[in-house]
Formats: sequence, structure tokens, C-alpha cells
Amino acid sequence: MKKSLASQTLGVAGGLAVVAMLGACATPVQYKEPVAVTPPSGSVGVTQAVTILDASGSENVGFPGAKATLESIVAAMPSGRYEASQLSFGGSQRETAGGGNFDRATLAAAAKGATFLQGSTPLYSVLDNEVTDAIGDGSGRAAVVIISDGLATDYQGRADEAGRAIASARALSESRSGEVCFHTVQNGNDPAGATLLRSIADVTSCGSFTTTTALGSSSALQQFSRNVYLSKKSAVAKTPAAAVNVAAAPRDTDGDGVIDPRDECPGTLSKAPVDSRGCWRLNDLRFAVNGAGIETDFDRSLAADIAVLKANPGVRIRVDGHTDSDGPAAYNQGLSERRASAVRDRLVAAGISADRLEVKGFGESEPVAPNDSAANKRRNRRVELTILD
Repeated sequence: MKKSLASQTLGVAGGLAVVAMLGACATPVQYKEPVAVTPPSGSVGVTQAVTILDASGSENVGFPGAKATLESIVAAMPSGRYEASQLSFGGSQRETAGGGNFDRATLAAAAKGATFLQGSTPLYSVLDNEVTDAIGDGSGRAAVVIISDGLATDYQGRADEAGRAIASARALSESRSGEVCFHTVQNGNDPAGATLLRSIADVTSCGSFTTTTALGSSSALQQFSRNVYLSKKSAVAKTPAAAVNVAAAPRDTDGDGVIDPRDECPGTLSKAPVDSRGCWRLNDLRFAVNGAGIETDFDRSLAADIAVLKANPGVRIRVDGHTDSDGPAAYNQGLSERRASAVRDRLVAAGISADRLEVKGFGESEPVAPNDSAANKRRNRRVELTILD
């Protein structure tokens, strides 16, 4: 049974609740004004929304900016009937608010009052426990927004080398019958943090990655709110006829949920599952170690890709194989080609004409993340579909 975040803690005035453990103390920080923004209008497309603020020790310099972004996002959330929860964390401490129907005043007060909690950054634990309890196993779409520097650790402060936060996000997604969309917002510019947050966003095809800097204008916040909370139809920005001197919201020409300035693969087919770069990546693809045999449970996740290909019979596709940097480069080149060929064969067996498909192996030459951790290497071991014509 789903539990609201607020129901797990001791309630205090304004709907804000605080749990302090292990004797840790919250620390006040300098206040930074949020961006003034008007919420976009449209049909709400989520049944539940959870916003997570990283208030851990690694945010000691950037916390005012992260907190201002949280306030700005709350201001940009659309009015409507959906459940909305908010959580700040640092070490074993939690601050929570909401949990019932969306109440902007309650969430805004909690965001403005959020404190720097210090401690480690156990993002995996927040996803495993508080967020899992908040969104339950419902059938509607749930939006999970994470504002963090991405420098996740365990409770002892050890770096998340094993990708526990990514695994927790994946388990959370698989535990629900409805869709879970992870929208990560990096505070700061640490490359390792960006890699982790992008990987979390890529757990499902509806996720996104951006930065607090990119959300520094009202137009960007409105577009973010459309993409995260509104239905796909409503998420298309509409320019008022009488608008004067108003900055246009960033466009998403191919409608894949990734705005044009950040879309590395423009022109993606409608409904194609894309990652946070806007590229058509085959999700949850698993091969045998050092082999090209596709694990048997992949067919279910491939169904959406096959449906898109069948809906566009005139489009030719290149199946691109990629590897991490483990092993000799020549071996990885051949391995990427064999794995791309295995996917091509699986598509043909599903009814896609072979003359529509080409195969290309890139080996380790085009990583999407540094090959410096197990999580990053998993991200680089991938197969993508590129539209030829």
C-alpha cells in the first residue's frame, strides 16, 4: 500500500516535517531568490510527483542554488489534481512535505524552509524507501525529479562505485505497473555527477537530464514543467498570439521529449524510446559476458522498438553496436559488430524486413560516459538505432 511522505514523519506547521537521526543538526545557509515563473496550462499527465533535494554535505557550496531551483520548480508545477510530495535529504536526516493532492502553498513553504542537512548522499536509500513508499505500485505515470550534484555515496560516505542509485531507480521503475520518469537536475558541473544523473534519467525512456543553470529562466522552467508534468499533447509549447518580448520556450522538433539544443539525435521517429540525449537506444539490452548472445528476457523490452519500426515501414535503420574500453580495441570492435548483428537478426525474426537494416560496430570509439566505473561502462555497452532515410 502506498504511503505519503508526510505520513511517515511528525507533522509540524505548514505541512513540513523533519526527521533528525544520529544526532545530526541542520545548518542555515545564505538564501538565493528563485526565478519568478507562471505555471504552464494544460492537461496534467502524471498521477504522482515526487521532488528530491540533495541537502547533503557535498552540496556545501551549491546548496543555495539547488534550493532556489527547487522553489522555482514548485512555482512552475501545473495546477491540477495529482499527488505531490517533496523530500530533502542528507545522511540519515530527512525533511518531507506534501503527500496528498497537489498543494502549491505547502510545497512552496517547505522548499523555502529547506535546510542544509549535511552528511553523506545515500540517494539509493531515498529511492528504495521514501520514494518507493510515496508512489507505490500504481498504474499512472509518476514523475520523480532529483536535484543533486550527483555525487552519491552510501551512509559511510563511500562513493557509489557500484551504481546502487541506478539499480534502485531501475528497481523502482520495475516495481510499478505504471510508468516512472526520472528527471534529474544537476547542481554543479562535476563530470562523475553528470554521468550518474544521466544514467538515472536513462533508466526509462521518458526521463530527462538538465542542470540548475539551464533552468535559470522562466521560459526554461515552463518547458521543464510541460515535459515533466503535462500530458504529451499539452507539453507542446504554445506561443500566445499577443506575446511581446517574451523568450520562446526551447523547441522539441521531433517530439521525443528532449529539447532541440540538447538533442544529439534529431529527427527520431515518433514514439521511439530515447535516452536523455534524444538518441534511440535499446533499453535493458543484456548480452552474455564477452559474447553476442542476447539474454532471453530482452524480447519484452524490444517490443516498443519493433512497433515503431512496423509503424514506419519506409524508414531504413542502422543498428549501431558500442562497447566499453575493457579489453583490446580490436576485440571490442569485433564484439560491437557481432552484438549489432545479433540485434539485427532479432528484428528480422520479429518481422522487420532485412533490407531496411544495416549494421555498424563502433567498438569503444564513441563512449557516452568516461570508462572509469562499473556504472559508466554499463552505459557505454549499448546498441542504438540510427535513422538512415
